[in-house]
Amino acid sequence: MGVENQDPDGIARQSEEPRPESVNSADHDSDLPPRFKLVFCTVAALTVLALILSILLALLGDGSEPVNAAAAACSTTYKMGFGAIVALIGRKGG
Repeated sequence: MGVENQDPDGIARQSEEPRPESVNSADHDSDLPPRFKLVFCTVAALTVLALILSILLALLGDGSEPVNAAAAACSTTYKMGFGAIVALIGRKGG
């Protein structure tokens, strides 16, 4: 019934030939230093947090002076964060 082509041990054998490394492999990003990854992830997380807080304060805030000041601070923070992300990417690529 076609069982003669199956592995007698029931284990698929892998070839002993080394695989060619592709340029877009997951190991390609290993040239990034851990400090860069830490800084980039921290800036990205703070940027997203400031953006979310800014949106929430705009939607749910009562319009008082402290709420407006906090919304302005969050707005400035996420704008600076986007600039820092672009600078980090541009510096790493160049």
